[in-house]
Amino acid sequence: MPDEIKDIRKLEIKYMIKLLPVFRRFLRDRKKSKKSEEYDYLIEKNGRKAVNVFIELGPTFIKLGQVLSARPDLLPKEYLKAFEDLQDNVPPDDFTLARKIIEKNVGRIEENFEQFNENAISGASLGQVYIARYKNRDAVVKVNRYNITFILQRDLIIIKRLLRLFKRFIDNYLYISISSVISDFSVRIYDEANYFIEAENLRRIKSNISKYGIIIPEIFFVSREVIILEYLPGIKITDVKGLKEAGVDTKKLAYKLDLTFIRMLLRNDIFHADPHPGNIAVTSQGSIILYDFGMVGKLDDKTRFSLLKLYDGLITKDPDIIIDSLLELNALSPAANRGIIRKAIELSIANLSGRNVNEMDISELLEIANNVIFEFPFHLPRELVLYMRMSSLLEGICKTLDPNFKFVLVLQEILYNEGMLNELYRKELSDFISKSVISIEKGLDVLPLLKRRLEEQTDAVNQKNNKIPVTIFLSAILISLFIFSHNYPVVAYPLMVLDIIFFIIYIKK
Repeated sequence: MPDEIKDIRKLEIKYMIKLLPVFRRFLRDRKKSKKSEEYDYLIEKNGRKAVNVFIELGPTFIKLGQVLSARPDLLPKEYLKAFEDLQDNVPPDDFTLARKIIEKNVGRIEENFEQFNENAISGASLGQVYIARYKNRDAVVKVNRYNITFILQRDLIIIKRLLRLFKRFIDNYLYISISSVISDFSVRIYDEANYFIEAENLRRIKSNISKYGIIIPEIFFVSREVIILEYLPGIKITDVKGLKEAGVDTKKLAYKLDLTFIRMLLRNDIFHADPHPGNIAVTSQGSIILYDFGMVGKLDDKTRFSLLKLYDGLITKDPDIIIDSLLELNALSPAANRGIIRKAIELSIANLSGRNVNEMDISELLEIANNVIFEFPFHLPRELVLYMRMSSLLEGICKTLDPNFKFVLVLQEILYNEGMLNELYRKELSDFISKSVISIEKGLDVLPLLKRRLEEQTDAVNQKNNKIPVTIFLSAILISLFIFSHNYPVVAYPLMVLDIIFFIIYIKK
């Protein structure tokens, strides 16, 4: 047996010893959390224990813990709070290891850098960051942790084995949900360790938002394991004292920051999904600087529109709109008991005690959503999870800058004052029409055959059946509209009514 396999087996036993108590407490706490609040303190304590184990097990588990911190469909709310505090701070590798990676990708440090500070300014689970002078420019050098690809591969093999082992102790729905998260994580984590992908994310976001005065570093060099970026120093976004001393209006800054991320979310095909304080700085003139583009989200127009419908359902306090939106987002199983879920949502809305959604913090709305999601068979798509995480992190920063800040009011402004809602309606209509035409064209492929069959009939029958091709055409349109009505109800239903009217008029001629 190769030594490598032996090492994996030994590590698997170590991980199992560490994780088995965590997993047992987690299953027990899931049940308790649904039944009573009297166990809250104990569950919170167990959540912190789980976080400590994840930190001890290293880089892969730290990144996995960050993913789980935004999964209210899996974790009790007490665990979510504990995992939200899981910081990606890991001591950097010894510089001799980092040097090997840098010189393999860039060349000898002494020949390619005018200066290089060997003391890392930060260390994370996947890599570390250094300050240097590159081609007469101040630069930031991000380097992958030594052997990180092997570490990820090894840990993911063990995680999947342990999950199969634990399968016998959990219900099928929970197993499928956890498996889905692990499967997605197994793909995405390699993207975060690939600086080619981060560079492409940076370029796309920069082209989308630089017109709003947002500063994003220039790329000097990139490979899979190393990226060299322009060094852009600034005041940390949560350093309120430092910002005020520099003459920055923190209230306006909070508004501008939120507006920037909401625009990314609703106007562009990609958004920065990790706006924690370490990834945002401010110049002394008040301009926002964004760093680190490893974690991004992507929303198509249909998903954006469904999110807006969900927001509309919250404002109008309409459970049916909320449920329909969740179905469109694939966050709720079509087989779920709609009546029971409707009652749960009605109860949550009633707990607002007459308050408008506009008056609430996003954290309050997410807590309401989390409580409902945890109780029922929801499965949150990755992009929706990233949106929820981004919103929560962003509001925390904005509330630090301006204690009276309201996330939802800025969302309202961009929807109505900037016409985003109308834009999305127009895009949905255009997309619907183009897809409908394609569907109808496919349906009309059978008409030549029908025409030949009709020509074989007698003249008397033909005279009566002259309407058949038209009625078939109208029926094809109606069927197409029905098929697309699930995804495009706003435009589909009125057109279905018009089609039926034309059908009846033609038949009665």
